Amino acid sequence: MLRITLPNPNGHGVYILEGRLAGLWTQELLRVVQETNQDCGNTFDLQDVTCVDSAGEEALRVLNRGGGRFITESAYGKDLCKRLKLRRVPASDAFRQRRDNSFGRGHGRPANAKDTEPFSSADERRPQECEE
Repeated sequence: MLRITLPNPNGHGVYILEGRLAGLWTQELLRVVQETNQDCGNTFDLQDVTCVDSAGEEALRVLNRGGGRFITESAYGKDLCKRLKLRRVPASDAFRQRRDNSFGRGHGRPANAKDTEPFSSADERRPQECEE
C-alpha cells in the first residue's frame, strides 16, 4: 500500500510518499500528480518509502523527467536517487520539523540532531523485499 499526502496549495508543494511504491500504486501516484500538478518541478519526499519495484522505478524516472525533485535522508532513498539519477535535494530543517509535528511522528533523525550523533537502531529501517 502507498500513502500519498498531497501538498498544501498554500504551502510547500511537497508530496509525501509512504509505504510501497509498487504495482498499481505507481499508476495511482502518476494519476494523482497529474491531477494535482501545481507547477513543474514538484518535490517528492521519499523518506518513508519502504519498497520500490520496477514499475515504481519507472514512475520515479517519469517524475524526474518532469522536473521532479526528491527529498530523502534514508540509505534506501539515497540509493534509489543515485541508481535512478534522480535530483535529490536536502530537506530544510523547518520542513522536517513541520512534517514531523503535523503527522505526530518523527521517523528517522530528529530535525535538531547533529551530524555527529550516532544513529540508533530504530533509525536503521531495512527496506522490504518487493515482489515483481
